[in-house]
Formats: sequence, structure tokens, C-alpha cells
Amino acid sequence: MKLPLVLVMGVSGAGKSTVGALLAARLGLRFADADEFHPAANIAKMSRGEPLTDEDRWPWLDRVGAALAEGEPPVVVACSALRRRYRDRLRARAP
Repeated sequence: MKLPLVLVMGVSGAGKSTVGALLAARLGLRFADADEFHPAANIAKMSRGEPLTDEDRWPWLDRVGAALAEGEPPVVVACSALRRRYRDRLRARAP
């Protein structure tokens, strides 16, 4: 049985990671927080208190989408993905 792709979305502090980790454990899947997929340049920028631009986010969202699409074993990912274009970018990699 092929399991569906699972992306837990919501605003900061909504409990995405908590819900995602519990769901992954319940389904016997691996859990990943989308923050783990940020490139070093994004992490440095955020550490300086600088907001990320969409151009900063595209490679990150591509990595998150790839983790969903290619996850072996399947993975539950927690990611804000608040804007429609971010969700569209994720869907482009992981329909």
C-alpha cells in the first residue's frame, strides 16, 4: 500500500512539529521539520534577523518537496507553507 504524502502546515507556534511527530509515530513514518532543509545561507540570514525573500525560499521549498516525493521511508513534514505560491512550489515536486 502506497502511503499518501503528508505535509502538516500552519503558522509559527501552531504545533506543526508536535502534530507532525505524533502523526509520523502513529503511522510508523519518519518525521522531518522543514527547517532542517534550509541551506546555510538562509540559516545565516535568519540568525542575523533578516527576513527571507521568495528567492531565498525557492531552493528550500524544492528540498522540502523532494523530501516528500522521494522520502524513503515515507516522511511526514512540518512546514509553514503559508502562501499559495509556496504550496504550489511544493506540489510541483510532490504532487
